[in-house]
Amino acid sequence: MVFLVGLIFCFLASVLEAQVAVRDTVLTVRPGDSLLAIAYRLLPHSTEYTAEELVDTIKRQNGLQGDVIQIGQRLDVSLSYAELLDQTVTRAADFAARGVYITAALVGSRRMLTLADALVAAGGNTVVFDAKDRYGNLGYASSVPLALEIGAGQRASIAQPAKMLDALHRRNIHVVARLTCFYDARLARERPDFVPLSREGPALWSERGKSNWVDPSLPQVQEYLLAIVREVAELGVDEIQLDYVRFPTEGNLADAVFAFDPAVVAKDRIITDFVIEVERVLEPMGVLLSADIFGVAAWGREADRRTIGQHLPDLLPHLDAVSPMLYPSHFEDGFERIDRPVDYPYYFLLQGCQRLQKLATAHDVPVRPWIQSFDYRVTHFDSLYVTEQLHGAEDGGARGWLLWNPASLYKIGLAAIKGFTDGTAATVPVQQRFPKSLGMDLTRPTSVAD
Repeated sequence: MVFLVGLIFCFLASVLEAQVAVRDTVLTVRPGDSLLAIAYRLLPHSTEYTAEELVDTIKRQNGLQGDVIQIGQRLDVSLSYAELLDQTVTRAADFAARGVYITAALVGSRRMLTLADALVAAGGNTVVFDAKDRYGNLGYASSVPLALEIGAGQRASIAQPAKMLDALHRRNIHVVARLTCFYDARLARERPDFVPLSREGPALWSERGKSNWVDPSLPQVQEYLLAIVREVAELGVDEIQLDYVRFPTEGNLADAVFAFDPAVVAKDRIITDFVIEVERVLEPMGVLLSADIFGVAAWGREADRRTIGQHLPDLLPHLDAVSPMLYPSHFEDGFERIDRPVDYPYYFLLQGCQRLQKLATAHDVPVRPWIQSFDYRVTHFDSLYVTEQLHGAEDGGARGWLLWNPASLYKIGLAAIKGFTDGTAATVPVQQRFPKSLGMDLTRPTSVAD
């Protein structure tokens, strides 16, 4: 382990010392040209991260005050370029990731670099970005035939994936590509033959009036996802994280008809077999595989297993890390006879991680929970609310953690990370961390076996 980490840091250091080459280029403005169009053409040959940055460079080098250029005008451009660090950086599976989720739109902008620098300064080391979101949109331009057919990459905001990886790897940031699986609004809309049927007639099944889910059991659906997995891994990411790798849980579930007989094959067998196929794709490439699971799955309720299709004893052996979504706001009032679970951020991270820990440890899989870094249902959302979750996760045996904010707004989250990592964060008195309503000593550690 020490040898592996040493190799990684030596490799990174050698790359960071790479010389930057400078090439002078003379351009003549052609009909239809704009500064932005020229910048997009030159972007792969420069160190600038975005075309907008390169436009500013061209304007500065040519003394231009505005964006207007004339046909036949000469532009002198000095392009700097260095070899990109866009290959997978192999880490041990028990690497303690301390990261945040970033939308594809933000990753494709200059703001990503600002956030990455702030994350490192706070003590973080991991970025999770959307390679494929739940709307079915890809963050990059794909060449997978079905993705092209349905226009999955037409809104791709990451114009230069290699530069994104280079920028993050140079900051020693672990890069995780989040890939939503069976919740895919675009695929469901463009290929209705992939959507579960309704028992009530010829109509398609819908979740509260919208057909956003595709059938996880269909080979064509799984083949599409496996092609995306392979393509994203080849970009050079360090880890792929599967989300929505489950069956739907909302709407009239009894009305949904899938392409398998549940009396013969259980839902969790469908999901586990799919994850096994993903594992087979990634293993030779050295890319880690993780998956998000419902927070309630840590409580191991049989009814949840039958609905979701995630059976952890079968699923965990095929993962390098598991990330339970233990957002306190997502536990319904009255859960475990607790009036307002959202008021106990420490407790639910502690309990969720402890309950998963015994099972995960048996399979040598680190628990890396998602942390609530948003204010939904929280009476007073501040950095203390976030650090209480971090303390709960750590005390529950977690190996790292990830902060989730759907808009990638992390002023509070980064303050919490910094306070937690440097030991200056305030804490809540222990008696206030635990609900009183259960009539039991909740300060006593609880395991799955309890």
